[in-house]
Amino acid sequence: MNPNNKKQTISFFGTCSASSNITLVSQQISGAFDVKKIRASFAPGVERLMKLKFYISPDPEAPTTAHPNGVNILQQTGQANYITGDNEFKEFEHEVRNPTRNAWLKVYAENADTFAHTIDAQVTIEYLD
Repeated sequence: MNPNNKKQTISFFGTCSASSNITLVSQQISGAFDVKKIRASFAPGVERLMKLKFYISPDPEAPTTAHPNGVNILQQTGQANYITGDNEFKEFEHEVRNPTRNAWLKVYAENADTFAHTIDAQVTIEYLD
C-alpha cells in the first residue's frame, strides 16, 4: 500500500461456505489512515442470512471460528455491528480514524444459510498527512 496516494479503495472478494465464517484480510497498510466509505453487495437469495463485519486489526491473522483481533468499525455507535442484505448494494460514508501505522483491514463474514454466498465488499481509506 502506498501512502503517497491520498485515497485508496481496498476490495474484498471471496466465498463464505454454508453455515460457516471466514475472514478476508487486506495487505498491510503502512500509514495512518481514516476509513471513509464502506460498500457491500449482496446477491439475490442471501435473504439477510450473511452478516459482514469490518475490522481494523493490528495483525494479518484470518480466523474462521472467532472474530478477528482489532476494532469492529461499525460497533462504535450503531445498534448493529454488521451489515446484511438481499439482492441489494449498500454504500455509506463511515469515518473511523486509525492513527497508527502497520494495520490491516478485515471483512469477517458469518453465513447462517445452508448455501454458500459470495463476499463483495470495498473499504475506501484516506491516508493521514
